[in-house]
Amino acid sequence: LVLKGELQLDSLKQKGAVKRTLFFDYHQSYHYFSIVIERQKQHHCQNFLVYLRDETEFRDKLSPININFNYSLDESNFEDSLTVKPILNYYQKNSVTEQAYILVDCGEDNLCIPDLQLSVVPDKDQLIIGEENCVMLIINPRNDGEGAYEAELHIKIPPEADYTGVERNNKALRVLSCDYKMENETRMVVCDLGNPMVADANFSTGIRFSVQHFENADFSINFELQIKSSNKINASSNLVNLHINISAVAKVQIRGVSHPPTIILPLHNWEPRDEPTKEEELGPLVEHIYELHNIGPSAINNTVLRVGWPVSSREEFLLYILHIQTHGPLHCQTSSPINTMQIKVGQPLLFPPLRVRKGERYRNINKDFRHREQETKVYDFPLFCTQNCTNVKCILISCTVGQLERGKSAALKIRSRLWAQTFLERKNDLYTLSSNVSFEVKSMPYKVQPAKLPKGSIAIRTSVIWSTPNVSFVIPLWVIILAILLGLLVLAMLTLALWKCGFFDRARPPQDDMADREQL
Repeated sequence: LVLKGELQLDSLKQKGAVKRTLFFDYHQSYHYFSIVIERQKQHHCQNFLVYLRDETEFRDKLSPININFNYSLDESNFEDSLTVKPILNYYQKNSVTEQAYILVDCGEDNLCIPDLQLSVVPDKDQLIIGEENCVMLIINPRNDGEGAYEAELHIKIPPEADYTGVERNNKALRVLSCDYKMENETRMVVCDLGNPMVADANFSTGIRFSVQHFENADFSINFELQIKSSNKINASSNLVNLHINISAVAKVQIRGVSHPPTIILPLHNWEPRDEPTKEEELGPLVEHIYELHNIGPSAINNTVLRVGWPVSSREEFLLYILHIQTHGPLHCQTSSPINTMQIKVGQPLLFPPLRVRKGERYRNINKDFRHREQETKVYDFPLFCTQNCTNVKCILISCTVGQLERGKSAALKIRSRLWAQTFLERKNDLYTLSSNVSFEVKSMPYKVQPAKLPKGSIAIRTSVIWSTPNVSFVIPLWVIILAILLGLLVLAMLTLALWKCGFFDRARPPQDDMADREQL
């Protein structure tokens, strides 16, 4: 009688999983063989040698190793002369299963009961939107009980964060082997803590994340951490929910310049017109440029920019607006129409300090602003009459500013002409024309809003002064020669007069020898 036998090692492991035991002769976890049973013989024995893989080749050390044996009749070896063919006993199973356990260091009962504990501390307690936020979680796993097998640290990553790696530059922190995984659309980082994580294990490790996606972030981001093992009792540690606060911070600055900062009257080769039609006939060009710059780090949006422009006083024009030009996400409207006299406007120039390479715009307007400040300090007049929106009629220019990221700017240029006739009628009076600009940030493009939003104001001044023109005298050459000749003539006449008067006669000394001889 011949039976077909099939012997499977570690049969509970699924297909593709690592089989922990193999046949020594075949290096496989299964073996097919034939069993020949002789008549009158009730027992048949056959030995196989198997071995356990090295512990570095598998992780599961706790679950039993199932050994499954199946047998069936080999009908191909039946004799044709048999009238009654043999059959198996249908009241008995045609398979046998035995179990073997891997001996682990878990005491006499071979049952490990760990006591897993977990604590986490971030290296920063607040994240600022717009900065390069790199956060490191300093994690302290420990085991106060018996060995924890297949111990792993599971970290659930919030939507705002991305896993960047394990901290390797700090000798006080252990370097773990970690992998990024997706489990049911949940992003995870899984780190190996040991197999087993031995009793009394206590160490710290650092896991790094970058946090950038703040569009839909609430007031904090949340990391979930837990230690898991394959032990039957106390398989997991405490669940840690780590919250890191999020804040939005933006420093916004308003700067401005006046081109030119000072106007000197009277104007050279300029005469007033009773009914001017061209902008050159009004007076000198005056431009004020304002720049709203977001220093950051967070972005801003829905910002209101307001400019008060001194347009007239006592029904006389001061600064006559011709054109308003914007740069960046800026939309403006005025409280009353501009250029009501339909003055023909020349081609407006582009922003002179703003047409520069990226990253230089703000620096150039600051440099220009400081340069203009130094120029105005040359004229130190204490008796200026200041004309601003507190004592003259102003046009209000209201602008809405769109979103400005860190390092971005929006600019406004007001092109106007000084109405020279108004000032020529008040000769020698000194004036300062001041435009007031203010801004207020209404919101930031995040769910998180700061307790106090940025706002500020400045005044840009243009001075009007009077100066007497310098007269330069050109002396002809013949006049110079004649003056020299006249000077020489006067010198000669003076010398002759002194000679006639005996001024140049020489006084002779007394003859001492003759006087002494006469006395003898």
